[in-house]
Formats: sequence, structure tokens, C-alpha cells
Amino acid sequence: MEEKIIFDILKQVPFGIAYHKIVLNNGGIPEDYIFLDVNPAFEEMTGLKREDIVGKKVTEVLPGIKEDTFDWIKFYGQIALNGGKEEFTRYSNVLKRWYKITAFSPKKEYFVTCIQEITNEMERIKTLEKQQKIIKNLNIELEKIFNGTQDAMFLVRVKNGEFRYIRNNITHQKLTGFSLEDIKDKTPVELLGSELGEKIEGDLKKCAEAQKTITYEETLKLPGGERTWLTSLTPVIENNAVKYIICSRKDITLQKKAEKEKEELLQRYHAMFNEHTAVMLLIEPFTGKILDANPAACLFYGYTKEELLKMHIQDINMLPKDEVEKMRLMALKEKQKYFVFPHRLKNGEIKLVDVFSAPINYGGKKVLFSIIFDVTEREELKRKLYEEKELLKITLNSIGDGVVTTDSLGRITSINDAAQEITGWDKKEAAGRLFADVFCLVSEETGEKVDNPVEKVIESGKVIGLANHTALIRKDGQKVPIADSAAPIKDKDGKIFGVVMVFRDVTKEKEWQDKILYLSTHDVLTGLYNRRYIEEQIKKMELLKETPFAVIMADVNGLKLTNDVFGHDEGDKLLKKAAEVIKKSCREKDIIARWGGDEFLIILPGAKASEACELVKKIKDECEKQSEEKIKPSIALGYAVKESPEEKTEKVLKEAEEMMYRNKYNERKSYRKSIIDTLLATLFAKSTETMEHAERLRHYCKIMGSKMGLSQKEMDELLLLSVLHDIGKIGIPEEILKKPSSLTDSEWEEMKKHPEIGCRIAQNTPELMDVADYILCHHERWDGEGYPKGLKGEEIPLICRIIAVVDAYDAMTSDRPYRKALTKEEAVAELKKNAGSQFDPEIVEIFLKALEEEKI
Repeated sequence: MEEKIIFDILKQVPFGIAYHKIVLNNGGIPEDYIFLDVNPAFEEMTGLKREDIVGKKVTEVLPGIKEDTFDWIKFYGQIALNGGKEEFTRYSNVLKRWYKITAFSPKKEYFVTCIQEITNEMERIKTLEKQQKIIKNLNIELEKIFNGTQDAMFLVRVKNGEFRYIRNNITHQKLTGFSLEDIKDKTPVELLGSELGEKIEGDLKKCAEAQKTITYEETLKLPGGERTWLTSLTPVIENNAVKYIICSRKDITLQKKAEKEKEELLQRYHAMFNEHTAVMLLIEPFTGKILDANPAACLFYGYTKEELLKMHIQDINMLPKDEVEKMRLMALKEKQKYFVFPHRLKNGEIKLVDVFSAPINYGGKKVLFSIIFDVTEREELKRKLYEEKELLKITLNSIGDGVVTTDSLGRITSINDAAQEITGWDKKEAAGRLFADVFCLVSEETGEKVDNPVEKVIESGKVIGLANHTALIRKDGQKVPIADSAAPIKDKDGKIFGVVMVFRDVTKEKEWQDKILYLSTHDVLTGLYNRRYIEEQIKKMELLKETPFAVIMADVNGLKLTNDVFGHDEGDKLLKKAAEVIKKSCREKDIIARWGGDEFLIILPGAKASEACELVKKIKDECEKQSEEKIKPSIALGYAVKESPEEKTEKVLKEAEEMMYRNKYNERKSYRKSIIDTLLATLFAKSTETMEHAERLRHYCKIMGSKMGLSQKEMDELLLLSVLHDIGKIGIPEEILKKPSSLTDSEWEEMKKHPEIGCRIAQNTPELMDVADYILCHHERWDGEGYPKGLKGEEIPLICRIIAVVDAYDAMTSDRPYRKALTKEEAVAELKKNAGSQFDPEIVEIFLKALEEEKI
């Protein structure tokens, strides 16, 4: 009966109870324990059901118990084996809850646990600890703020209508002279006496009644001295009642003093501004609006004050508006204070004025305070004086002769630019020195000093001319030949007060003479000797009977073509490069001259035929090295030797010339290839045409010529035309050739000129003359609608009709800047469509058959 009552009681108690038996291993060490019974409160507090755990080991019920940081089995084993009672609070990592536990052993190897779950209480404790830590940190921070601020602060407690000081900060203690001990728990009256204390209590009462922050200025005489404060009282309200008042006082003593001084200064400024005779304006710096004008300004400008205050300074200043604005901003930033402006008065008169302008504070913002002075007469005088000085200065410095002036003692007062350049003396260095110290004059012939012309003029009062062959020793020691004279400078009474010496450097005259002599014997373009000089040398050699000597005649290939195609500048470059090649190849004693337009003549004193032959080979080899040139120089050469004085030089020259022409004829095929390569390279660089396009056309033409049974001459002409038919595009502007869109009418008319340009190029090139007419006709149409001649049908040369078909096919099947390539099938369809109109139908048929046979 008692057991039943006890059991019923255990079921009803609000704490968990569990009865366990310890499990020992073979060594008698606890290794587990078994749940024998638990009450409902235990189930609720652990989440474990009685039917799931009774009779089971704890490691089966809670598999993770051995991984817990607390060794529950060992702890309970000691109680079960040794007896005793333990009370402790512990967090179960397995159950994720906090428990307050009492454990005891009713008999050996058995123990009972009484548990109370305290998870919520522990969480509240943690939260409380965290809050306490935060509050502690906040108190520290508030303390830092309270004592770190520059404002004087104190805290007042409000209770039962009474105000008592709680504390004050360091700044308050320093500025008022009251320590914390002085004020703590005292009322204002107790601290400051009835008169001042009651006043402060009145302010505190206003704040408490208003229940909001109040701010005001006050002047208080305290132990720390008399100060003016900006005071703020802020109430701390709890349950609709003011509990505390926080007071912050900012020391504004110096500020109030400054404001007072500023007010006095402003009064003085107004007195000065309105009573001063100088013109004064106040100007808004960004807009230029006139904010104020003194009576002197009204008098000067002719406007009333009301009129001026409606105006902007740019209404008066005659400079451009943006320039005036720029000047105002410079004054505002204090980058410039002084200005000279043209100002217009009300009557339209323009006055030049000096303006001093600087920023000042006015009405709480920065404005420009400008003082203005009329300087019209001064500026006019300055202008006239400046113009006179500039006229004299420009005159002296613009003349080519050197000019030096001295005073009556012979000291230099000025020298012009030309004199500075001739003497090597700087103007500043020369000024004040004696003439003889700067101008050391000697005879060119003897080297002895000549008489000082300045001294002679001062003594005689007459103009003195320098002797012939007089030289000046420059500052750097160089000797410069000079000429001309010195003259006295006299005042209105005829008294000499200085000397002017005018001289010129005749070195340049001699240099010009040398240059003229050089030009009389040299070719201007190449720098080689000219024909006149070499003819004179030949005559001298004939007179002196100097033999043997060899002559080499040289002719530059392709000069006319270069001029026609690339312009005369390129032609000149070709001639200069040819001259360089020849000069580099020749011996130092050889005489080289430009004999004619594209011909050169070389004389080799003492040379025999073998040496002349070797030099010809050397020149040829040097030409081949010029691969970097736009047009590689090619020179036809011939030589002959004058063996004895009796031989006629004219005959020798003729022999050399005939050999040159023979060689020129023999080398024509090689040079023809060079010309073609050069023309094509230029075309490919300038237009969208490519070497691949030319090679494909050549391939197509070779097949077509074979299928149509062309002769070898016709085949050669067709193959040459296949690569050169568009050579005239060299003369078309590059922007048209490479335009990525369709051409305009005017651009198309320009493009249609290329057959005629190409024809002219071929006609002026003997090597290409055979295909000149074909180039002209390659854009003619079978129906007569082509250009430039409008030929029709078989009037068009056969090879031009072939080119028209193969060129059109390759163009259609290739990408262009303005479109993508057509497919082979699309191109074939186009050829068929235009056979009989644009193209010769028979040739189209042959071409398409070749396509089908896959020969193309």
C-alpha cells in the first residue's frame, strides 16, 4: 500500500525521477547503466518515452553520450559504487538541454537521478550576462563621450520639484571651477547662492515643465571666471515625468567677443565705404551683380545708387562676359588682386580703371570688395610711350645690320639683336662697358688693332667709315669680317651726347659667293658635279694629255614611268638614289656628273677597260641591294677607254653611250618584270586587289587561251593583261578604292577613269606598250553599254572579252568590302543571265564548259 502511494506521489511530482542500475565490465569498472524506471516528469523533461527506454542501456537510448564532454557513466558509476549524494547543474549535449540534477545511491550498484530542466533559466542568465556586458561597455563609452566632449556637461536629478546635481564632466569642472565633490547632491541655490541659484533653478523648472529641450544664451560669473554660454537643457522622461535633466554648456565667450568686434568693424567699414572719395563696389562673385555702391561710385559712373544695384558689373566692364567672369573668380580665389579694365560710364564714355578686388564676408557669404581708380590718362601715356619704344625697338632689331650706341664717354648704352649675334655679347653683359672692351677691331690682313671709331667720332664730331678688311674679334675669339661706319648723336643744341655705330657681318656675303660657285659646278638635285664642270675637266685632261682614262655612261631606267605613275617627287628620289649608288661604288678620285635628265657620266682617271668593267658590275650589284626602296633603281651602263692623247674624247663618249644602249636593250625583259612587280605592289597596297586575285585570273586566262587556240603572242598578251588590266587604279583615290559601301555617282565617274589612266601608263612604258589598248578596252560590254569607248560585239578585242568573263567570275566568287562572295552556282547563273548583253556569249559558253570539266 505504501509503495503504491509512493509510486503515485512520484508520478505527480514536478521534477523528473529515474532509477538506474550501473553496468560494470570484467574489471569492475562502470561502462554503462540501465534505465529501470522513470516518472512522467522525466519523460517530459528529456523527451524520452518510458516504454522506449526502460530496461535499455543508456548507450542504446543515447548513442552519443560517450562523445559528450562530460563523462556521465563514470560520474554516476562512482555514486552507485561508493554511495553518497551529488547536486550539480549541467548541459547535456545529447539532449540539447540544461538540467539541475541530484544523484544518490539507495543501494550498491543502483542510483537515482532527480532532474529539473532549467534551459530557459540558463538562457535568461546568458542573456542577462550579455546585457550586463553591453551595459558595461555602453557605460564606458558614455563615460568617454561625457568626459571627452569639449562642452561643459552636468546631470541634475529631479525629485519632488527639487533639483539636485548628480555629476559634472571634466570640461565643466575646468571651465566653471566646480569639482564633482563641490556639486554632488547640492541644489543650485546651495551651490551658487540665492540670486544666481534661483535663476538657474528657474531655467531647470522651465525645461521640466515643457518636457522638451530648451536652448538659450547666458553669462555667468563662476569660480572659473566670467563666461558666456550657449546652454541646452534636455529632459529625461520616465512614466510621463521628468526624472533627470542633462545640461550641455558651450563656451561662446570668444565667439561673442568676435561678433562684437565684427559689428564694430562693420560700422567702421560702412562709414569708410560711404564717406571715402575712392570708387567702391560690392560685387557678387558668381553672377557679377552689384550688391552695393558708395556715393563716389555713383558720381563716377553717373548712375544713381538704385540704378547701380539693378546692374551687373559686366554691364559696365567692356571686356567679354566670359573673360570678366574668369577675372572675378580669380579675385575670389585670391589668385590675382589687381586688374586694369575698360569701364563704360552712363554717358557712353569709356574710362580705363585700376581695380583692386578681394573677397570679404558680407551678409554671411563671400563677396568681392572692389576699389576703383580712374587711370585713363596714365594708360594713354603708357600706351604712347610703349608704342614709341616698340617702334624703335622693332626698327633696330628688324634691320640686318648691327647697331651699337654709346654715351659721350664711349660706354655702351644699347646693342640690337643683329649686333648681339655678330659680337657674341649679350645685351645685358655689354651694357655699361667701354666700346673698346667689347669691340676688338683688327686688320684682316695684318692682325693689328685699328683705331677706335667711337673715340674718333667723339673727338672729330664727324662720321667715320671703317677701313677695308676690318675684322671684329667676337667674344668667343672668332674673327668676323665687318664693314660700315660710326656717327655722332647730337642734342638739339648740336652737342654730342653719344655715338651710333652701324656695321654688318660680311661673312655671309662670302658664303653666298662660295655657294654660287658651288651651284655653278654641281647638280642641285643629286649633289654630283654638273655637265658644265665635267666638260671643263675633260678639256683640262685633254690639254694635259692625261691618259689612259675610262668613261662610263649611265642611264636610269624607268624615270619617265616613275614620274607619270608616282609623281615627280618619286622620280627625284629615284635619281638621288641612283646617284648615291654610283657615288658609293666609285673611287674617291673618280669624277661623277649628272650628264642629262636621267644620264650620268663617270670619268675614271688612269683606269683601263678591266677596271671600268669591274666598276660597272659593282654598280649593278649595289642596285640589287636597294630592296627597301619603293622603286628599286635600275641603271643601264656602258664604258669605253681613251688609251692615248690622240684619240678623240667625243668618239670614246660615243662608244660608251652605244654600249649603254645595247645593254639597255638586252636587259629590257628583266626590267619589264621589275616594272610590272613594282606597279602591282603599288596597286595591291592601295586597293582591295590582291596578288591571289591576279594569280587566279592568270590561271583562268591560261586555260581559256589554250581552249580557244590563241597564238603564243596572243597568249603572252592575255596573261600580261590578266595581271595589269586594273593598273590604272593606281591613279584613283584610295578612299574610293577601299570604300566599304556603294559608290556615289561622282565616285563612280572617277572610278571609270582607271582604264584610260592604265592605258597612259602602258603607252609611256615601252615594255608594256603591247597591252595599252587592251587595258583601255577591258571594261567594254558586248552590247555596247561599256566604257570608255562604247565598243560593241567583236569591235572589242578578243582578249578583252576573255578578261571580262573571267574577271567578273572571280569578282563574284570573292569577298568585297561592300558584299560577301557569291556561291559558284550563283556566279554561273549571273554569267548565263548576262551572256549576250555584258559578255560575249561564246566565251561564256567556253568558260562554263571549262568549269564543268573542273579545269577551273
